[in-house]
Amino acid sequence: MSEGWDSYFCNVNDKLASIRVDLGIRSTIPDPDRPWLLWVWVYFERPRPDGLSGSEEFDKLVALEDTLQAALEKKCGGVLAGCITTDGRREFYFYGSTPESFEESVGLSHGYKFDCDKQQDFAWAQYLNVLYPSDEQRQLIENRKLMDLLTEKGDKLELARDVHHWAYFKNQTDRKSFRDAIQVLGYRIESENENSDSERRFGICIVKHQEMTPKAVDDTVIQLFRASKSAHGEYEGWECQLIVDAKPPNKKFGGSGGRCLVNAEPEKSPKPHVRLSDLPGTD
Repeated sequence: MSEGWDSYFCNVNDKLASIRVDLGIRSTIPDPDRPWLLWVWVYFERPRPDGLSGSEEFDKLVALEDTLQAALEKKCGGVLAGCITTDGRREFYFYGSTPESFEESVGLSHGYKFDCDKQQDFAWAQYLNVLYPSDEQRQLIENRKLMDLLTEKGDKLELARDVHHWAYFKNQTDRKSFRDAIQVLGYRIESENENSDSERRFGICIVKHQEMTPKAVDDTVIQLFRASKSAHGEYEGWECQLIVDAKPPNKKFGGSGGRCLVNAEPEKSPKPHVRLSDLPGTD
């Protein structure tokens, strides 16, 4: 198990679900030494009305997970790949080297009602096709990280502001197609550039004044992500000013390619630039 865990919300079988997955193991799978998918479904004692877990069961579920991990690592060589919380239960998905003693290990580890089963999954299909987020879901994960960072810095997210976005394309025709599509949606063209060292050498920066609620940011990013893909390009992230009071903003925050790093310029600058390009825990 790596330190690259993250979570996101989605619908599973038309039910609200929270998926927590180890993104850090993506480059190492499928793991030929762990071809067995071992799953445990644990049913909550007091689920929330939306089917997710309540705070009163948090500590018990954390302890249960730790116990399951220790037992299955010892008996089955198992590693936890991810969990799905939905419809009044938590589904734990492990990959192990052997299924021997699996049921026995699960049954002795907790007092919850549960189901468990196993099957060979050489391709790690459950991890790749169910647990691992789609490209759009990855964008939403990075949005949440950026919004959390703005909140940490004391940003007044209730204040609308200009938000800059970047996209890159292999040729000018595709870039023009994207430009024409997004101008209809109210975006302004900030700049265009060309980088001869990149496969997608034709870049564009666009800007729009917008609200900074999580939904508004997510809707905007998905809209631009899809528009970029439709024009055979790649969306590369967003940037905005940090606003901590009613005075002009003094820092700028942004995401590029889903990676974030904070670099503040000296305070003598009226608007120091804070570029987010490499958040810990992302690829």
